[in-house]
Amino acid sequence: MIKVKANIVRAIPLPPISIKKGPIPIYPPSKKVKNFFDNLGTTIEIKNEKSSINFWATSGMMASYYDMLRIMSDWLVKRGIKKIDAQKYITSLFLALSEDAVVNSKKDLKFLVKESQTLKGLNEQGLKEMSKKKVYKSITETLNSIHKRLNK
Repeated sequence: MIKVKANIVRAIPLPPISIKKGPIPIYPPSKKVKNFFDNLGTTIEIKNEKSSINFWATSGMMASYYDMLRIMSDWLVKRGIKKIDAQKYITSLFLALSEDAVVNSKKDLKFLVKESQTLKGLNEQGLKEMSKKKVYKSITETLNSIHKRLNK
């Protein structure tokens, strides 16, 4: 179509690259493209196209994540916390949790799930209640739905 012999690399530069953070999946691997995107975030080279769809699907969960933060912040506001303080607390908390997850990214994420709970503690309660309500199953179902859409 372009009448030029060219190597085409598919990339998904996600919004956090505006602050030089976050993953940038590329397919196929390309040293030149990786070097370019490494200045904007963390380039993830994907070895086969079929596998790349899995990464694209998870990027469809950004708005859901932000909405979860919004819901928790609004919950604090309804309990008398100033909106600016509620948002600062929630966003700072989840930034710290995300940074901790990155620092521990070579470990199975189940480790962080376990380490963040104490017996009969608040996190154990939150995890059990959300599991019982099938929140996590819903996440998997949503990812499957997005994945199916991408494969059309």
